[in-house]
Amino acid sequence: MFRPSAVAIAMTLALLAPLAARAQSKSELDDIRKQIRELKDDYERRIQALEKQLKNAEDAAAAAQGSAAKAEAAAQAARTEAEAVPPRQSAPNAFNPALSLILNGTYGNFSADPEQYTITGFQPPGATSPGVRGFSLGESELFVTANVDHLFMGAMNLALESDNTVSVEEAYFQTLALGHGLTLKGGRFFSSIGYQNSIHAHAWDFVDTSLVQRAFLGNNYGDDGIQLNWVAPLPVFVEVGGALGAGTTLVGNFVEGQPAPNPRNKNGAGAGSAWLHVGDDVGVSNSYRVGVSYLNQGTGGNVFPLDLDTVGGVASTFTNAQVQLYGADLVWKWAPNGNYQYQNLKLVAEWFQIRRTGDLTLDPTGAATTGGFKQRQSGWYVQGAYQFDPYWRLGLRYDELQQGTMDGGINAANIIPVDYTPRRYSAMIDWNPSEFSRIRFQYNQDLSQQNLTDRQFFVQYIFSLGTHGAHKF
Repeated sequence: MFRPSAVAIAMTLALLAPLAARAQSKSELDDIRKQIRELKDDYERRIQALEKQLKNAEDAAAAAQGSAAKAEAAAQAARTEAEAVPPRQSAPNAFNPALSLILNGTYGNFSADPEQYTITGFQPPGATSPGVRGFSLGESELFVTANVDHLFMGAMNLALESDNTVSVEEAYFQTLALGHGLTLKGGRFFSSIGYQNSIHAHAWDFVDTSLVQRAFLGNNYGDDGIQLNWVAPLPVFVEVGGALGAGTTLVGNFVEGQPAPNPRNKNGAGAGSAWLHVGDDVGVSNSYRVGVSYLNQGTGGNVFPLDLDTVGGVASTFTNAQVQLYGADLVWKWAPNGNYQYQNLKLVAEWFQIRRTGDLTLDPTGAATTGGFKQRQSGWYVQGAYQFDPYWRLGLRYDELQQGTMDGGINAANIIPVDYTPRRYSAMIDWNPSEFSRIRFQYNQDLSQQNLTDRQFFVQYIFSLGTHGAHKF
């Protein structure tokens, strides 16, 4: 039997091996090629998807940029239109005014008749009264304020008196955007001379005003006119202001409890005033404000009574006069670390001097004589209000007036100067359960009238209803 040799077998395997290798290599290559095609197809799809996302994102960004540009253009157009045309009310109640009502009532007890009140040597009978006996409505006030537009605001204050009369204390406009620290006011308003004069009665620290205020300016001296204030761009508060007014009431003279009318029938201003205020903080617990002021009025041919102690009690009058009022004031406030809520102290001192120069007429013998005269009178007060508890305050005040000097000219022989110094002592305590309510008790020892001591006791309530602006420093 034939058996293949080992050599033959080896030769046969050698011949068959390349064929098997070729077959295996071809299959693997096909698989590799297939995988490459699949990878290429997969990457193509992913690239196309990414390119589509990129295009969508670019389109969205372009659209957003276009919208932003349109919005900015619209906003710029709106700003331009707003600057060119003042805004108009879109509805009747678009600028609702702020309304506030101050209820201010008193109970007064006087040892002397308040209807016969005078200040010896300073005013004729009928001077501003210290009040009325018994219960009284006092002076309640109605405030109306609102912005007119972006340039102006308006305000009005009506005083409701105890005698059932209503008076317009203030009715004015004021600028909002004059710039450069300037503020213009026009209409009827309280003068900014001194410190106390421009404060409404409900914001006083005592039931009544000071004697010097009462003698020269009444409760509040106001006028119809125009006023300009400038706050300087300095590290401390510096305010300079001035006003021109009609001068229709005369300071220092009163008729039946009201400033004497000073009728004018000519163009121009009948009164001019100016003031300077400076203030700053002293540390974290103290602050101050000092001021000086000046007011000038002319009487023209109008005749006014002048209260002089003449021989035989002869009445006197003056006319063709210039009346000038000079003032200085200081306000100092203290609160520990600037926190006024629990404890604080407010000190106020004020001085005024009135000067009259004109023609004085006396008729001591039935033959009136008229000649030139000059007169100076002055007065001052100092007061303090100490809040020792969040709800309670104590206050003390001292007032004094000086007769000053009088040059009666050709009438000097018929004038005996008054030798008396009117003065007053006051003490008060008030309870303030909130910023909207106050109950006050006050006692005055009033020595305004020669040879008469008037002991006065008051109970006062003050209630604030509605929106009310902040009070001055």
